[in-house]
Amino acid sequence: MTPLCLLRSLVRCVVASLGLAFFAMPTALAGGGAADAAQATGAPRFAERPCEIPVASPEIGTRLRCGTVRVLRDPTRPEAGHFDLAVVVKRSAAPKPGAAPLLILHGGPGGEQVKFMGQGSKDFVPGRDSIAFDMRGGGRTGPALCKNTYRALMVASVGALRGERTDTARRSAINACWDEMRAAGLLPEHFGTERNVGDAEAIRQALGIARWAVYGMSYGTAVAADYLARHPEVIESAVLDSLYPPEAFVPTVREAQGRAIDRLLEECAADTACAQRFPGLSRAQADGALAGLDAQPLEFHFQGQRYVANELAMRTALHGLFYSEATARAVPWFLDALGRRDGDALAPALGLPLFMGDFMTHAGGSVAGLMGTDCRDRPRHHAVAAGSGPSWMSMFTGVQDGACANWAVGTPPTLPVNTTVPVLVLSAGYDGFQPDGAAVAQAIGPAATAITVARAAHVVRGAGECPRGLVSRFITQPKQPLDTACLAAMSAPDFVLDVAPRPELIATAARLQSGGWPWGVVLLLSGSVVWVLGGVLVPALLGSYRRLRRSHAAQALNPSIHLAWAVVGLGVLAGVGLGVPLGVTFGAHPGAASFGLIPSLVPLLWLLPVAAMGAAVVGIQAARQRHWLIGSAALGVALMSAGALGVGATPWA
Repeated sequence: MTPLCLLRSLVRCVVASLGLAFFAMPTALAGGGAADAAQATGAPRFAERPCEIPVASPEIGTRLRCGTVRVLRDPTRPEAGHFDLAVVVKRSAAPKPGAAPLLILHGGPGGEQVKFMGQGSKDFVPGRDSIAFDMRGGGRTGPALCKNTYRALMVASVGALRGERTDTARRSAINACWDEMRAAGLLPEHFGTERNVGDAEAIRQALGIARWAVYGMSYGTAVAADYLARHPEVIESAVLDSLYPPEAFVPTVREAQGRAIDRLLEECAADTACAQRFPGLSRAQADGALAGLDAQPLEFHFQGQRYVANELAMRTALHGLFYSEATARAVPWFLDALGRRDGDALAPALGLPLFMGDFMTHAGGSVAGLMGTDCRDRPRHHAVAAGSGPSWMSMFTGVQDGACANWAVGTPPTLPVNTTVPVLVLSAGYDGFQPDGAAVAQAIGPAATAITVARAAHVVRGAGECPRGLVSRFITQPKQPLDTACLAAMSAPDFVLDVAPRPELIATAARLQSGGWPWGVVLLLSGSVVWVLGGVLVPALLGSYRRLRRSHAAQALNPSIHLAWAVVGLGVLAGVGLGVPLGVTFGAHPGAASFGLIPSLVPLLWLLPVAAMGAAVVGIQAARQRHWLIGSAALGVALMSAGALGVGATPWA
């Protein structure tokens, strides 16, 4: 893996630090207008379209059917227009006769699933076709509105980190999104879980499916549960993976994060290395440190500027850590740094708005889908927060109260109470968002089974083969007892015990992910190309030397041979200086990679300035001897080293 690829890989941890797993990239738009309404008033129809999504292999492409299903924005008002729901059917690689297909319901609200359906050669559940659609407001269904709202919220977040009051700016950004939606003819009654359930049912009818199994992740669990409550006759089983909390079970941010912190601190105390590194670390200490941040914000620095983080900023960073097992295992280190008030150690997580605000016009997700659905579904978003710390809406938008004031409440999602359809409720031990899964399963009734996967983060199925197998076995034989023996053998990444923070390096990874090209990356790539080209031609020079070694000309070539070997060695030195710290940190401790590097690897970064200085010496000597090929290769090494230092891979803090 090249250093650039490693930088891109780091993004998966970085983006999580603001909980952006709620979002996914919108790429299409929905239609509208009374002229089209008549087409949506009859039986739903699947209109096949070319599959313009990434595919992992040509074979997978042959198993995909892509298209749209047109549905009315409001079934009671056909003249209000329509949505063209983006739909993908992925046929099984080895279909089992009679096996009902599986409907996959994505997270969000405002997320997407369609573009991911071409990835992975294995069936989601062996022997079954998989079907997914992008819900209203997100993905290829769209509409792609409010693209600038996220950037405006990020800018406001930067202002908050500077200690400014940003309530007015945030509300203005949200109100601008509402105005844009209304200008497009979109109203509150066009959104909400009730509408998404109706869309799922329309897709079932359009595809001619009698019954199917349903798998919902995160927000998709709300749609799956409500769908089962409304249409139990068409669902043979349902998996609710990482519950999006039903209204009656919504924990406060402090409660939900506290449960995950409790579990991680218990595991830390049972781990010898972690217990020795963080003796006496407790939930009470963490709660006290977090609650005290509004009165005494934590100071940190980035690019020589001073910033401050309050409880909302800190809990937002924590929220993101609970989205992967690797970053969750950094929570004890994170809390220890907070307790010591070492803000600079936490700067890579706290400073994400600083890294990305100038490089993004939207979140890679749909604010319209999030706000339109959550404001429609959740009466609590319309009420004044009870003073129990940051609200969930403030975690998403920074607006504590009133974000949904301009959006009418609809019908909240319901649970399938007393259903006879088998339901599996999966909860993650490291999830800082979900409610008590056992309590939700009890409310559903005897048909529901609750399983907590202790060493999993949000979206349990992604934690490994064991939870993937549990989901597959349940959907295949939903009425049979589920063998959970594999859970005891599940391991977790090592705890993060120490990190050498490198916020500039994390910032570079974030900017690459958002489509930016920092100057350091440009230098790194340019230098690599120049050096590689020189490295291809240098062997030819060496071959010429060997052919002439017995001639008098060999004496004249000797100096150039030494320079050639030197420039090759310096390039390798620069590659080791950047590649090893990045590769080993991400490979051995991906949780540490969201903050910086493993401290013991930092000395290797000194190879970069050494290589740069050596390249300068070789380049000067090559120029004096008019060996331009060697000189250009030396220039490439210098550019590589300067670029690596420029992206933040510095041996100094």
